Amino acid sequence: MNRQVRPQCVLQGRAHYPLPTLTDMTAKQPVFYGWFIVAACFAATLCVGEVLWSFGVFFKALETEFSWSRSLMSSGYTALLVGQGLSGILAGRLADRYTARPVLLASALFAGPAIALCSQIHTPLQLQGFLFLSGLATGATISVPTSTVQRWFHGRAHGGIALAIVMSGIGVGALVFAPLLNYVIASFGWRPAFIAAGAVFFSILGIAALMMRPSPSERDRSSRQSCDSSTERSRPPIGRLLGTRQFAGVAGITLIAFLTFQILLVHLVPYATDSGISTHTAAVALGLVGGFSVPGRIMSGFLSEKLGWRRTLAFALLGASGALLSLPMVDQVWMLYCFVALYGLCHGIRAVAVLGVLGHVFGTRSLGELIGITVAIAQVLGALGPYMAGYFFDQLRTYSITFIALGALLALGALLALKLKTELAADTSGASQNPGNESSPR
Repeated sequence: MNRQVRPQCVLQGRAHYPLPTLTDMTAKQPVFYGWFIVAACFAATLCVGEVLWSFGVFFKALETEFSWSRSLMSSGYTALLVGQGLSGILAGRLADRYTARPVLLASALFAGPAIALCSQIHTPLQLQGFLFLSGLATGATISVPTSTVQRWFHGRAHGGIALAIVMSGIGVGALVFAPLLNYVIASFGWRPAFIAAGAVFFSILGIAALMMRPSPSERDRSSRQSCDSSTERSRPPIGRLLGTRQFAGVAGITLIAFLTFQILLVHLVPYATDSGISTHTAAVALGLVGGFSVPGRIMSGFLSEKLGWRRTLAFALLGASGALLSLPMVDQVWMLYCFVALYGLCHGIRAVAVLGVLGHVFGTRSLGELIGITVAIAQVLGALGPYMAGYFFDQLRTYSITFIALGALLALGALLALKLKTELAADTSGASQNPGNESSPR
């Protein structure tokens, strides 16, 4: 009688356990759903690139039609940033308490019509008011996806790379939508372009929201609610976290970087065209800042595993400082592209590293709210940057002093990042165990 004999592994004095067969070893393991969450969060941050990066393309069209000053034009973008900052805090808190899906669905439902409403701008008050509404509706697209992906990969390998992929969506959005919207504006006008931007935002974010699921740590809410009292006692109050030197340092660095980024986002195209570069080339260069930030964001995940988040952040800020200090000398297309390449890479690394530092130092339990507060501080205070840059240009007729000052601030931010302490991670419940933490770089 033929009988298949399976190999046995013999343990002295114990039972015999069969070794796994070839079928057992080749059986497919289910794909971790966290990677689908990465894809959904990538789509959500893609919408950030569409909203934030598109205004620089609309800038010239609005300026040409209404003959408004650049400081007035920049005030509309300031209103957008303030709205995003305020709603980002609430969105992050709601995602921490509930789940990401309803928050992102609400954002999609309100943001699509709000962006389309900008097609009806006729007065400065409408410019500021409609963009403020758009900011309120789109604030969830930063704090919610970045905190959600860190929850899903909490304690798992490749968490830094997952966060880097999600953040790369902003750069891809810039690379895709800045030239695309510039084409729509040139072909059909800026009013239809706003309507198209609203429809695209609604479609992409709506699909992303439907893909969301609660993370493993969020699934058993009934059992967690039964021990809320002990959980709250062990959870550091959000006010105490905000009062730490670590949070002040991260918030200050984020503000410096965000101030620089927002000024470039609004004024890089006008600066390039003032230097004799065509509007189309300048718009492509603006999109390439986001394009180069994509490999920078991916690099950030790998660098964090070698250097840790703190040194990765300092490296990015120092490179961005060098780029800004060289910008006043840019007056040729090839020089503009060199600036775009260096700044874009460093901007991408920095954008991920800041969030990685927050997750490592403070853990994931209140991460959405902390990201929302950090981004809100940077957006509300940094929102004055484009307006002030426009004001100084109106007075001095040059951007050089502004760019040099920004380069010096970025260098100061690099020094601050190196001095940033991370001891709070040991005392904070739910501190991140993702790769790239400062205690055990790989």
